[in-house]
Amino acid sequence: MNLESLITRSWYGRAGWTNVFRPIQPFVKRMVSRKRSQFLTQNKASYKAPVPVIVVGNISVGGTGKSPMVVALCELLVAQGHRPGIVSRGHGVNLIKPINVSEKSSADLVGDEPVMLARRTKCPLVVFPQRAEAVKQLLTDFNVDIVICDDGMQHYGLDRDIEIAMLDAARGVGNGQLLPVGPLREPVSRLSEVDFVVSISNAMTDKLSALQLPITLTSLHSSELTSLNGSARLTCQEAFQNNTNWHIMAGIGNPQRFLNTLYDLGLQPKQTTHKWFSDHHAFDVSDIPNSGAVIMTEKDAVKCQALDIKNTNIWYLPVSMVLPENFKTSFLEKLKLIKMDKTDE
Repeated sequence: MNLESLITRSWYGRAGWTNVFRPIQPFVKRMVSRKRSQFLTQNKASYKAPVPVIVVGNISVGGTGKSPMVVALCELLVAQGHRPGIVSRGHGVNLIKPINVSEKSSADLVGDEPVMLARRTKCPLVVFPQRAEAVKQLLTDFNVDIVICDDGMQHYGLDRDIEIAMLDAARGVGNGQLLPVGPLREPVSRLSEVDFVVSISNAMTDKLSALQLPITLTSLHSSELTSLNGSARLTCQEAFQNNTNWHIMAGIGNPQRFLNTLYDLGLQPKQTTHKWFSDHHAFDVSDIPNSGAVIMTEKDAVKCQALDIKNTNIWYLPVSMVLPENFKTSFLEKLKLIKMDKTDE
């Protein structure tokens, strides 16, 4: 078991060995609190864009479903006649200036999630760790009227009009402690300050109920696998109804959620082996089985498509978030008021 897995078990399980870091907890709390306070009191300047800015983020480390939410929001906004654009950090890459991302961009240069988002949404996208600079370039280079920030709830250099916090239904907030004792970037109380708290789940779990917050439940929809080269489709029913043994692999923040999604789609545990990599893992040919049926995430496929892989039986699972009607109504009403205020400024 690698260090990342050991830390995760401590944060979300009963191991608790990360409690050795408790002596530095007061310092972390003061630092997080000061950063938030400076933003709220405007003592520290943050860039205020002339168009609405929507931040999709979380208060915890690891995957919570931010990317599917960004895609779903883009689809909703485009359907409503808006022109959304996206800004993203570009995890794991070194950038000295904002870069425009297209469907043909290299994941090695701009990051895996930005390329995936560009391909799925067909919306303008700029990547750079300093989100404010990314927004400025997005507004300069493209005719967008709404900005969606992929992650960045704690990036207070950029002002925001709507915050959507994603929560994992099974993990919740873990042990409820700030890093490194727990998985939280900000305290649980921060969730009461955002506009929407959203979790991918078919039912309210004990972890979510314990927070005593209004939480929107969404679901992920997928019905077919796509071959790594994009040339073929295979329904999940076809794929999982026979006795094929599938090797599941993922380099994401919460691989168990991916595996559970596959189980929900009909994959039987006895049909699987799996191997997890660290989030944003830089895949190499040696990571991919030379033979046999393989399923990976869409984000991982973006990187693996550039590899010289001999195995032709590799598939990925595209997923789409289904937004509840009440969420869409509330979100669009809030956005309408914000756009009116922006026009009056």
